[in-house]
Amino acid sequence: MNLQGDFEGLNLASILQLLCNDQKTGVLTVTRDAEESRVFFEQGTIIYASASLKEARLGFLMRNDGVISVQQLQKCLAHAKEEKMHLGKILVDKGYISLDTLKKYNTKQVETILYNLLFWKQGRFEYKDAKLNLTGMIVTQLNPMKLILEASRRIDELSVLKKSIPSDKLVFKMSGKVQSKDEIKLNANEWRILSLIDGTRTVRQIITQSGYDEFAVYKIFFSVVSSGLIEQKEEIQLDDQGEENDYSAILTVFTDILQSIKKNIDEELGDRSYSLFEESKTGLAIEFKDMFRDYHPDNHKNSNLQSITSVLEQMEYIEDPKEFLITGFAQYCTRVLQTVGELLGSHPLIKILASIEKVLGYVKKYQAGSKEKNKIVNDMKNVIIKVHSESKMDKKGRSKGSIFSLFS
Repeated sequence: MNLQGDFEGLNLASILQLLCNDQKTGVLTVTRDAEESRVFFEQGTIIYASASLKEARLGFLMRNDGVISVQQLQKCLAHAKEEKMHLGKILVDKGYISLDTLKKYNTKQVETILYNLLFWKQGRFEYKDAKLNLTGMIVTQLNPMKLILEASRRIDELSVLKKSIPSDKLVFKMSGKVQSKDEIKLNANEWRILSLIDGTRTVRQIITQSGYDEFAVYKIFFSVVSSGLIEQKEEIQLDDQGEENDYSAILTVFTDILQSIKKNIDEELGDRSYSLFEESKTGLAIEFKDMFRDYHPDNHKNSNLQSITSVLEQMEYIEDPKEFLITGFAQYCTRVLQTVGELLGSHPLIKILASIEKVLGYVKKYQAGSKEKNKIVNDMKNVIIKVHSESKMDKKGRSKGSIFSLFS
């Protein structure tokens, strides 16, 4: 039997289930970009798995848990390569670990690889029937259905965790709220992750360097964020190198703009200032109404990012989601400013437009040139000109060199 093709989402779970139900003996190879994993079946039972990523390797797992030292691992790896023997057997022969420990970590290695695979959203697979040579191998026996059910549970839980940590590009730092280590009660795994949080590493980099699987790291992040030990580092980077579906930098800029508006109207409008941002959505095009349905500048940034990302992912007809998002925000800012002008008149609007100019000035000065940056600045320039024109200010009401100084 020979199966091959592309998969998306939980389709890979269906493939595992098929091989289990048909009691297949052979090898399933799964690839994604430069990553490759192989799963070995014996009469429908998973007995072994291997992966190209080091965090899924047996020695890496043992080293990170402190079962063996770096020196012991390097020595045994060199011996395994020279003698063409399995690493686990050499570790046992040299007395570094017991046979029971090897069996335990062999199972953990297989589970880590399979859970990682079931988190893949897309990739390519190929299965071939084959007679397996198990001589000298420490094999395990795992029921694919049990693994699939556990993976599904983890995927559901991970979707909840990602509401608090919506992007693996986020950078976290210590909050400084805890004065000493004696006040912190963490287990060894949590200390390992905490030691990697330094204000420069992204969540993805910490996942890679820790050697733990994605689900475990997100759980630990959620725990230490909830306890107040760490906080997200306020940093935006508009560039053309970011991931296609990472909208955090764009969201940060426009939320700063909208918060600058709110700050200027809070004193005049009081509690009404909050509802003004909701009322302004009524004049938006329907697709932008959907996008900003759950957005508000007072909401937590992660909540806003999650809601907007979720809507954009469902809009399959959009060629450039980032450009679409910037256009939507520009239209939303226009409606908010028009509503403010109707309520407060033209003179308070001058101060508000000047505050927007300051935000854009920061973007121009500190952000590298990129398509996103240029569109934000140009679109907001047009918003300012439009609102300024509509306000019908007389020449005396205009602050010479103020509103348009950024664009001169």
